[in-house]
Amino acid sequence: MKNNYKTLVHEYMANFDLNFIFNKIQSTINQIYFIGGSSRAIILKDFKSHDIDIVVPKITNDTIKLLKKDFKISLNNHYKSLSFKYNNLDIQISSFRKDINHYGRQAKVELADTIEIDSIRRDLTFNSIYINLLGEISDFYLGELDLLNSTLRFIGNPTEQIQEDYLRAIRYIRFLSLFEKPTSLQEDIDAIKMLSKNITDFVKPDKIRQEISKISQMSHPKNSYNFIKENRELLFLKNFLN
Repeated sequence: MKNNYKTLVHEYMANFDLNFIFNKIQSTINQIYFIGGSSRAIILKDFKSHDIDIVVPKITNDTIKLLKKDFKISLNNHYKSLSFKYNNLDIQISSFRKDINHYGRQAKVELADTIEIDSIRRDLTFNSIYINLLGEISDFYLGELDLLNSTLRFIGNPTEQIQEDYLRAIRYIRFLSLFEKPTSLQEDIDAIKMLSKNITDFVKPDKIRQEISKISQMSHPKNSYNFIKENRELLFLKNFLN
């Protein structure tokens, strides 16, 4: 039987006063999902992060109109998403989507019909855990188990994952600092080291710096810093630490 996180979802929503936002989203409550950092926060009972990630079947015009009444929203039509500030929170809402073609960092995007299709585009197993407002979990890659076991694991082939979006290699390095004693798969590490020479060809310096800067906000930043120092292929990332 799958775990149900109804109580923790309610605690999470109350902690950030999120009902004000969900009342404006024109989707049924079982079709509004927390994803990424929000799902991790709920499962680990750790509400420190102020990044709130939400996915819905489709962001409707009515939802946009309602949100615009109270927030200055930023629309990203290409990636079927919008973002805005709410109190001290960074809110992002995305429609279910699928990536059609990848260009090392960019992708052609279309709407998707289900979260299972949406999940295919995600990077790590524990970043692909969907928890709806009823506390029901949808987890297609055993991400919940990996999260609870402090395990980082790319979804599918790690080389293909990174080649689709080279920022994923840096995100992996950052997420090493999520756990006190992370466990990694050797094939994932080998892929990161092998493809690291291509990162700066596809990822802009500001984006690299932005991702690297997040390491200091993680629970165990030394893990990422040590990983960079111990692998000569990644030493160029030290230039982005300041």
